[in-house]
Amino acid sequence: MPDQSLTASFRDPAAPGLNKSRQVLACRAFVLLLPICGTVALTGHWIDWFAMDGRLTMAEALLAGLSGFAFFWMVLSVGTAALGLCWKPRSTALPLHGLKVAILLPMYGEPAAETIGNAVQLLASLPHKGRHAFALHILSDTRSPAAALLEEAAVAANRRQYPGLSLTYRRRARNIDYKSGNIRDWVITEGHAHDAMLILDADSVMGFETVIRMTDEMARETGLGLIQTIPRILPGKTVWQGLQSFASKVYGTNMGRGLAMWTGSEGNFLGHNALVRIKAFATSAGLPYLPGVAPRGGVILSHDFVEAALLRRAGWGVQMMPEAEDSHEDTPETLIGHLKRDQRWCQGNLQHIRLILVPGLHPLSRFHLLQGAMAYLSSVWWLLLLLLWALTNQIGNATLAAPLVPNGPLASPLPTASITGVIVATLVAPKLLGILAYMRRNGLPLTAAPRFAGLVMAELFVSALLAPAMMVHHLRAVLRILRGLDGGWMPHATGRSGLRTLLRFHAIETGLGAALVSLSLAGQISLWLLPIGVSLCLTIPLAALMQMPRSAFMRHKDEGHAA
Repeated sequence: MPDQSLTASFRDPAAPGLNKSRQVLACRAFVLLLPICGTVALTGHWIDWFAMDGRLTMAEALLAGLSGFAFFWMVLSVGTAALGLCWKPRSTALPLHGLKVAILLPMYGEPAAETIGNAVQLLASLPHKGRHAFALHILSDTRSPAAALLEEAAVAANRRQYPGLSLTYRRRARNIDYKSGNIRDWVITEGHAHDAMLILDADSVMGFETVIRMTDEMARETGLGLIQTIPRILPGKTVWQGLQSFASKVYGTNMGRGLAMWTGSEGNFLGHNALVRIKAFATSAGLPYLPGVAPRGGVILSHDFVEAALLRRAGWGVQMMPEAEDSHEDTPETLIGHLKRDQRWCQGNLQHIRLILVPGLHPLSRFHLLQGAMAYLSSVWWLLLLLLWALTNQIGNATLAAPLVPNGPLASPLPTASITGVIVATLVAPKLLGILAYMRRNGLPLTAAPRFAGLVMAELFVSALLAPAMMVHHLRAVLRILRGLDGGWMPHATGRSGLRTLLRFHAIETGLGAALVSLSLAGQISLWLLPIGVSLCLTIPLAALMQMPRSAFMRHKDEGHAA
């Protein structure tokens, strides 16, 4: 599995090539042209509105440009969600031959019995004398000797319970290059004995029918190097996990279907719950170190996007598969756990900026890399927008005493109601489209409608209130990287946090919120910042609420209409 060059293109001679779908190209044109047209129209409207007094300041021009750029990503989500409404599952056919599939379970200190048990249950549920052959390989990077002993005990117990299963355990002495290095080590030493590998995360839960469907598809389509499911989030134990699960099922599934429709064979890799052709991966996706030291250089942390881009560069297809529906993952139990995980993801995704211009990448692969970085750089954009709005509004307020153009922008420094309405509608539209798609496919009994509506409102309310805190933490993560602070690779944070921990972790956004509220009420800054200040002040009580047991507030049905 050689390191791939980041300075020269590469084509795998074993890649058989891919057929271009006219439907995919039409969907791609729609979903990319829609935000471009919307961005141009909105930016032009901003500029015309700012220039109504006969001049356009630098702050106003910059505000118009940044607003347009932020609007592009918002409309892209609307277009993707709209396509999701049109998605139809593809027909299936049996493959001509079977595959030897290795199920890989990388571990890094997670609870041994539960984690290994879930993977063994999947293996036990798969047909033993079907078209395909399956084996489970547990790849431990656990550092603690005591935890490693628990893993070995769990493996031994499962071997006794299921003596007929092919179950292998190995623990690396040194966890070089984290998860990507763990899998690469296995590919080099054991991969030759298998055709494909199903990569799980420690919290992955998959159904056997989904795995069989993915394997059949890879056996039929010889040009596919990777098949990625659209994982749904498990209900979990806390209110935070319950709301994330509801959003995943209702909004995320529809977005995933739309994404699959316009990406086609230029899809993406999420790092888990995916089936990978081993020879293609070994030949095409070996990750080199980035020049320099962490956090900007060294090991590529968000390896999945890059591996997908390298596979596609080599000529192999990377396909999202919404039909493989029984695919699930867990999410951190608390808001603090979510934000700590985001710090690592931010570091890895910002490394993608250095890879966007790698020779030979498909344009959509470059776009995926940019999207990964923008998931965190967007917080910088939003902060600049808030500051520019405050500046522009203060200039307008300072000029109100002077003669004004009737109905000019300085007489009304805030944006028109029509523009505000368009922006709010664009933010909410993907969720509304997801609700419509969910109701069309699953129905909604009248008795379940009130609870469903309550969960929709609760998720919208919580996500809106927490958006400013998310922006602050994403901005902190970006600044840490710019300062050269390496966050490394940490296991998920688990367990509820005490009040002292909440106060310490959320001190910055709470203090910032109090300052914004005080300055807004004193007339020192724009009143537009008052709701943001209030939201920031509520971060600690919201974080405490989110880590409470889900059973105290909501029931979740894995199969049904309410989360």
